[in-house]
Amino acid sequence: MCQGNKNSVKTFPPETEAELWARALLIAQCTLGDLAATVSMTVPKDFRREKGFIGQLLERVLGATAGNLSKPDFTQLGIELKTLPLNPNGQPKESTYVSIVPLMSRDRLSWRNCDLYQKLRHILWIPYCFDKALDPEHWRIGSPILWSPSAEDEAVLRADWEELMGLVQMGQLDQINARLGEYLQIRPKAMNAKVRTEGLGNNGECVRTSPRGFYLRPSFTAKILARS
Repeated sequence: MCQGNKNSVKTFPPETEAELWARALLIAQCTLGDLAATVSMTVPKDFRREKGFIGQLLERVLGATAGNLSKPDFTQLGIELKTLPLNPNGQPKESTYVSIVPLMSRDRLSWRNCDLYQKLRHILWIPYCFDKALDPEHWRIGSPILWSPSAEDEAVLRADWEELMGLVQMGQLDQINARLGEYLQIRPKAMNAKVRTEGLGNNGECVRTSPRGFYLRPSFTAKILARS
């Protein structure tokens, strides 16, 4: 596949976890340029305007089906796909977006039934080298990691989620910042600061505010890398 052989690419959805894992192993050590060539895509020179390109490329190559739905990318397998940019030292470069924060949620939510948990329960991590010294087409895909949170991980993630969603449901959006949460944090999620959506105010009223997303801290994804 790394040599641009389109006949080796199977873009239809994988039927089993083993099939998905085999595909992920097949693309390890490929460059973005070689991988993009297999599906007739072109790697952009500047990712500031194309932040979602690598995720879209991998979704297409690996056969993800969820699109923009709030479900795991490989819906039939219950597996989420997450890319993980690494700096030249092999450490996570940034926080990892997981799902949108439901800012208008008034109902009491269950951790095991929320969209965030459904995405966190089983993740296929695809690391890649983010090296400004190289053109993006020469960045390499790393070895995949198929991960589920341990009981200890889940306990911390759940505690973070409960604290953060508690503030959302009490209308205390102005109290939420990126410092809250040990593994999980809430950060703005929009193309620019002018984008607005609806959220709950202090008295339960609807207010205009910036969209937010749930993100995993780099310190947590570094632990996932170290364990693998």
